Amino acid sequence: MKKLLLGFLLLFTCFSVTQVKGQAGNATISGVIVDSVTNGQVEFAAVALWSAGKAIDGTLTTDNGKFKFEGVKGGTYKILVSFVGYQPLSLENIAVKNNASLNLGNIKLVGDNIQLDAVTVVGQSSLIEDKIDRLVYNAEKDISNTGGTAEEVLRKVPMLSVDLDGEVELRGSSNVRILINNKPSAIFASSVGEALRQIPSDQIKSVEVITSPSAKYDGEGTAGIVNIILKKNTLAGVTGSLNLGVGVVGSSANGSVNLRDGKWGISLSGSGRASYNYKTIGENTRESVIDGAATYLTQLDDSRSVRAGGRYSGTFDYDFDKKTNFSVTYSLRNRVSGSDGDQLSTLLDNNRDLIYENLRDIDQTDKSNSSDLDFTFTKRYANPIQELTILAQVSQNNTDNYYTALQNGISADSSENQGKDRELSFQLDYVQPLGEKVKWEVGGKGVLRSALSDGQFYSYNDGTGSFALNDSRSNFLDYDQNVLAGYSSFTFELPNKWGVQAGVRYEKTTIDAEFKELSNVDIPDYDNFLPSITLSKRFKKAGSIRTSYTQRIQRPSIRYLNPFVDYSNANSISFGSPTLSPELVDMLEVAMSTYFGSNSINFSVFSRIEDNSITSISNVTRQDGLDVTETTYGNIGVNKRYGSNISMNLNPTNKWRLGGGVNVDYTYMDNRTISNEGWSGGVNLNTSYSFPKDWAASFFAFYRSPRVQLQGTRNGFYFHGITVKKNINKKRGSIGLGLENPFAKTIDFKSALENRTDALNYFITSNNRSIYRRSIRIDFQYRFGKMESDGKGLFRRKSSNRGNDAVDGGDAGEGDFR
Repeated sequence: MKKLLLGFLLLFTCFSVTQVKGQAGNATISGVIVDSVTNGQVEFAAVALWSAGKAIDGTLTTDNGKFKFEGVKGGTYKILVSFVGYQPLSLENIAVKNNASLNLGNIKLVGDNIQLDAVTVVGQSSLIEDKIDRLVYNAEKDISNTGGTAEEVLRKVPMLSVDLDGEVELRGSSNVRILINNKPSAIFASSVGEALRQIPSDQIKSVEVITSPSAKYDGEGTAGIVNIILKKNTLAGVTGSLNLGVGVVGSSANGSVNLRDGKWGISLSGSGRASYNYKTIGENTRESVIDGAATYLTQLDDSRSVRAGGRYSGTFDYDFDKKTNFSVTYSLRNRVSGSDGDQLSTLLDNNRDLIYENLRDIDQTDKSNSSDLDFTFTKRYANPIQELTILAQVSQNNTDNYYTALQNGISADSSENQGKDRELSFQLDYVQPLGEKVKWEVGGKGVLRSALSDGQFYSYNDGTGSFALNDSRSNFLDYDQNVLAGYSSFTFELPNKWGVQAGVRYEKTTIDAEFKELSNVDIPDYDNFLPSITLSKRFKKAGSIRTSYTQRIQRPSIRYLNPFVDYSNANSISFGSPTLSPELVDMLEVAMSTYFGSNSINFSVFSRIEDNSITSISNVTRQDGLDVTETTYGNIGVNKRYGSNISMNLNPTNKWRLGGGVNVDYTYMDNRTISNEGWSGGVNLNTSYSFPKDWAASFFAFYRSPRVQLQGTRNGFYFHGITVKKNINKKRGSIGLGLENPFAKTIDFKSALENRTDALNYFITSNNRSIYRRSIRIDFQYRFGKMESDGKGLFRRKSSNRGNDAVDGGDAGEGDFR
């Protein structure tokens, strides 16, 4: 099978580099694409020149809406114009003579609230957009994002929730695939939350929530895909920006410099962020009964933590011609976090008599550094829809986590877990229009992954006065996973504004694993055929409806696999399971959208049924006469979730924007011995208002109810913030004041677990945690650089012929198709 797929990819590469050649001639056809209402010029609109039923040339409009076809032979032609947010336009019977220059003047595009591949609100710039397979939050248009991080941005996105540890959930599930500019990144390997805190909000253009991924996307992410699109400067000259923020619980700084001339460009960016005064208090209680004998545990925690990290990247890109581009990007990230806290544990026996009371001082440090090296080659053809993209990526993430514990003032134990994750991937994607109403996408991908973990546990030896290796509590993991994939997908435009997108993806997975307890673990290879189909209908009166079905796969991450035991809390330990199997999910969604003026309302209902679902499982065991809670991960039988969500983006006036959403879902989980079910939901609200003299203010609030787990419920919480901003120096810069949680001293979390085997064996736990996050911050932002438009020298303005793709940080082939 591997040889067959590789042979297919080689044959397909040879086929795809050929292109349709235009007829040689010396005539020209030019024009300007403008908005029919505002007469504003439309940049980056796709313009195709057709003759005798086939595309012979194509381009994108420049930044002033202009296009031009040169070397055209005399004859009769048709021009097709397409762009997100507008009705497609066809200009028929365009006659041109040899040696002639035909100027079509202003060509007006009429707004359309929905297209086959995109649904876009027209009029005032929209904060939320609804497309055929995704919802888009335009982060750059929300002033409250100044001075924040990606973690804070994602909290404002409909259907998403992000807890204070940075865990991202989509419609109640944390099995979310997170991409940056349509590509995976090593930054998310060890901790999604820490990675999100390293991405400045000022660098984020938009966030795409892809609830129904097409066959083009990797099969991983049973809940869906979150794609973070970063900004990119494509203007010629030297430009840049500087952003500074100082606050009570955190400070940040980030900047960028962009140099572009003619066919090449260089972009450099860097950022740093530190969080401090991060205080957490908690109370944990546990009642456990084993063979009828009960113990009662109470733990009081009081800790302070600090976090710091940086993110740096550089990109070089080169345009061989107006349709061929190459870019290489190197990104580097590092972070360190530490906490120092006291944990007072009190254990009582069955008669409520004291067994022991221990004060444990735990000093923890987590370090990581990761890097990505990306190569991207893009080739476009005469028809702007036809495109070949080749991607290659090398990623690595190194981690070092360790702690030292004192018990009642005496050295007790320590541990260190060093890890290294590597990933090498190669991907080829090709888009071929088949006439005017059919698009074919095909491609393949190979991924080589390896994960190494070496965990050492040390016990304090009173006799030697030093720590000694405890081999019985040490462990290691050597895990290799290879994935070979191929896909094919078709998009059809049908009569009466119906559209269909259907495809299938094949993925072959092989695994080799070794860890302390078992060497050369036999984990079976597996094959998956993952179908997807979306049917959409757009209405004349500003609305749409779509229904979709897709199957996804979730392979266990290193977090779930690592068998090393975390003993920092001696009464509650946790570890991974290297023999976990992947989970499969069937997703069905029906979504409706309606638009009126510059307002939009989006509603959807969905079902997600996970088979072999990966979830955390806790049990209490008696070790050396003491009860210890053990938490690991397992494949339970089934996890069913049904729900709905509604989101809105309203503009009561041209200065006031109001947005938000509500999510409600019902969950049923069953592993044949334990089951749990219940309702949960969330709500978010964001609003902004533009005042005279370049003042603006915004308010954001979010609430998530507790989530159902197999053995209980987990963490409900709320968060809110206020931002005021003043633009300065003709909007080249701004000064802002931000308040986080001004109306609440702490953010409180509550969770509970329960497992009853019978009347003589059970446990009940509750966890209450409060984080002090009330804060005030001051933000400063400034953009520098001057663009010249005389077409001379380094500082001329460059006409871009590149559309929104993975190179530019766009939709990577998911844009307009006509």
